[in-house]
Amino acid sequence: MKKLLTIASMCIALSACSSSGSFKVPEIAPDVPRIQFENMFLRGVFNWWEADPSYKFKRSNSGWTVDVELIADGQPYDFRLSDAKWTPSQSCGGKYKGQPVMLGSTVYLVCEQDSENLQFTPSSTGTYRFTATAASAGEVALVVSKV
Repeated sequence: MKKLLTIASMCIALSACSSSGSFKVPEIAPDVPRIQFENMFLRGVFNWWEADPSYKFKRSNSGWTVDVELIADGQPYDFRLSDAKWTPSQSCGGKYKGQPVMLGSTVYLVCEQDSENLQFTPSSTGTYRFTATAASAGEVALVVSKV
């Protein structure tokens, strides 16, 4: 009887029991890994998908940026963000295959093993700045602008 009273008191004290007497475990948000921008590279067809130091993101006033010379030939450039080892939680891409990135618009990337390549088609030949910032729920906000 003493044991039953102890359990009942704990249930009431924790306020986790409903009026029907059933116990409900509170939901815990999954642990989302922090995106380590200081280790991220812009990787794509323009650099043979390599973790080339000249394509490493650098901290700026507007987030993490990298500038890339692109040729406008009407064809999209496939790319994604990733660390040097293609770590799944640090490899960020589109939510679906061929997700387009439009100049000046924010696109939200997912950082997981199943993310897809993004596509950007420059309107003119020149230097383009890729700016990444952390967004909610482990996503990355990306904006491409012409320099």
